[in-house]
Formats: sequence, structure tokens, C-alpha cells
Amino acid sequence: MRVLLCDYPNRAIALVTQSHALIFRHSPTTSDLVKSGSLTSTNSSRISVDSQSTPRCMVDFSSLHSVDLGDYRTLSPRPAHGTLGLITIENDVFICIVTSASKVATVRPGETVEKISAVQFYCLSSSKYDSVISDGVNPYDIDRTNEDDYSYGQNLSQRDPLLEHPGAELTKMLSNGNFYYSTDFDLTNRLQDRYVPILLV
Repeated sequence: MRVLLCDYPNRAIALVTQSHALIFRHSPTTSDLVKSGSLTSTNSSRISVDSQSTPRCMVDFSSLHSVDLGDYRTLSPRPAHGTLGLITIENDVFICIVTSASKVATVRPGETVEKISAVQFYCLSSSKYDSVISDGVNPYDIDRTNEDDYSYGQNLSQRDPLLEHPGAELTKMLSNGNFYYSTDFDLTNRLQDRYVPILLV
């Protein structure tokens, strides 16, 4: 999978395979719309306080031929192995991408287990962290290259020393080699509870 970013007209992050695209778009809160002038404060008074402050996003899953990716650019040179989902940190929405993983086990035929060795948090709601790398890149990751130091920002010299990536500690924790996932089966389900296909000869 590739990770792509679109800045305009609305910020969006796309996970793209050879056949499909999973696109995450930030949905502005009511207070954001009032600030930008898209919504008057009179209209916004009818909307609940909760909807004004809770960050939201929209997710679109489409076949690749039905999506226009002309406004998107590559966010990271490394392929993505998957996503761990969305999280709100300090009122910004981040998507967690698995950037390095290795196969560690095959429980049964067709049931593989992958170990996560590196993740990256990309901000969906703001561009202020685009020049900040979440410092949890695993230095022991054998797949890591010097290009990875520039994956989320264009140049480390442009980095704001006062701006720390809010996902840095989570990145370190999830990249420590103690987390696993599978794309083949539910890893949380016991072997006895999983469906076993019966082959008739």
C-alpha cells in the first residue's frame, strides 16, 4: 500500500493498493466553520456543543479507477502494511499507519501473524505537524533507511524544536516489537472458536 496526502481543497489521506483506495477526510467541526466564515454564529447556535468540539472524519472506500488522485502526493516513501485506526490527540485527528512489519508465525494454513516494528502517526486535521517527525521510529528496524527520517517532513533542518509530535510516545510504544496483527484472521479469537473449513475428497 502507498500513503498519499491531499492538502486542497480539503485535507485527506489515502491508503492506496493496486485496485482500491481508502480515503480519510477531515470533517471540520462547527467552530472551524464559524472561524472560516462558512457558517454564521447564528446558525451554529442551533448545533449542540458536543458537535462543535469533537473532531470528525469521513472514510471512503472505492475502486481505484473511480477515484481521482491527481491532487494527492506521496506522504512516505515506504510502503504501508496497514492501519491501526484513528485517534484524537489534543483535539487533532491522527491516522496510525504500520510502516514496518515482519511475518513471525503461521498458526494454520492461511493464518499468518505479523509483528509490528514501526508505526507513524499522520495528522488528518492539520498541516502543523507535516514538518515534525514523530520521534518513535524504531532505530533497530532492519528495514529502516535514511529516507525514513524525511518521510513525514521534507527536511529535518526546518523542524520546529518547540513543536513536539503529540503521537511521539505512542509511536515509541507501538514500535517496540511487542504488538502483533493479522490480515488473515481475528487474532483475539481462540483457535477453538475459529472456523475450520472441511475439505471433502
